[in-house]
Amino acid sequence: MWLTPLLFVAASFVQAQDGNTTAPFPNATYPAAVSPDPSAAELTDGATSPPYYPSPWGSGSGSWADAYSKARAFVSQLTLIEKVNLTTGVGWEGERCVGQNGAIPRLGFRSLCMQDSPTGVRDTDFNSVFPAGVNVAATFDRGLAYARGQAMGVEHRGKGVDVQLGPVAGPLGRSPEGGRNWEGFSPDPVLTGIMMAQTIEGIQDAGVIACAKHYIGNEQEHFRQAPESSGFNFTITDSLSSNIDDKTMHELYLWPFADAVRANVGSVMCSYNQVNNSYACQNSYMLNYLLKGELDFQGFVMSDWQAQHSGVGSALAGLDMTMPGDVLFDTGTTFWGTK
Repeated sequence: MWLTPLLFVAASFVQAQDGNTTAPFPNATYPAAVSPDPSAAELTDGATSPPYYPSPWGSGSGSWADAYSKARAFVSQLTLIEKVNLTTGVGWEGERCVGQNGAIPRLGFRSLCMQDSPTGVRDTDFNSVFPAGVNVAATFDRGLAYARGQAMGVEHRGKGVDVQLGPVAGPLGRSPEGGRNWEGFSPDPVLTGIMMAQTIEGIQDAGVIACAKHYIGNEQEHFRQAPESSGFNFTITDSLSSNIDDKTMHELYLWPFADAVRANVGSVMCSYNQVNNSYACQNSYMLNYLLKGELDFQGFVMSDWQAQHSGVGSALAGLDMTMPGDVLFDTGTTFWGTK
């Protein structure tokens, strides 16, 4: 008899999954997540990344409602050129921050300052260098993670920063030789997710937008960019590809970003690498389907610095802001403009 309720739940679950892209996934780390479409999931075998269009409109659900109301009222006044200016960087360190978008002087909107790093304010004086993410995770202390995030947020806000480029869940730490594993928290996706959420809440409670990065599968520095690799005498034409099947994606690499979305993170940075042979910043499945669809991310997606590889293609695939704006550093050209 004890099997009866269990079978009923199992039957309901199977029915919810069978070709239904709208049924809530009952045990997801993000409670409002949407169950994956089985037919689409079958395609994500780690070798290819299926297309998913169009890019979902943000709904302004939950605590985002007031922000969306203000944003819609503001954007409705913009010209096309002003919209492009708002979503395009001014060029590599073109102003006072490591990344800055264009201003809208006509409406009194100043440019946003995007500044590293996940351990403190980069390129400034009289600021703290905070313990690395891996050290914080080693304490298993949620309160400490929050306090560190809030303290970093206070210092960024004090320097005039609008978006702190952190915290980090990519790299998750798959390879011990990964050059930037220390920026993240732990190869355990659950621990990293908890630390991410607490850090994000701390940063944003200080009045600064957090940026969860690098989305997704950004597990090594080697061969992350072709121009960069040529400087080390490697001849490659494309960035490496992290080939990840659907189950591994959900249970490892996507998990901490789901917790970041759950913590209402304001922005996500897409990474240099390809994912299943499609660049992360123009991968419609990763951005439109998983991040904005399944996880219901309501913020904006910015590219890593020089990680954009197309104009219209990246916009349709879910990229919202290009950083630092130029195609290659100091070229003065941009995919959303002169190119």
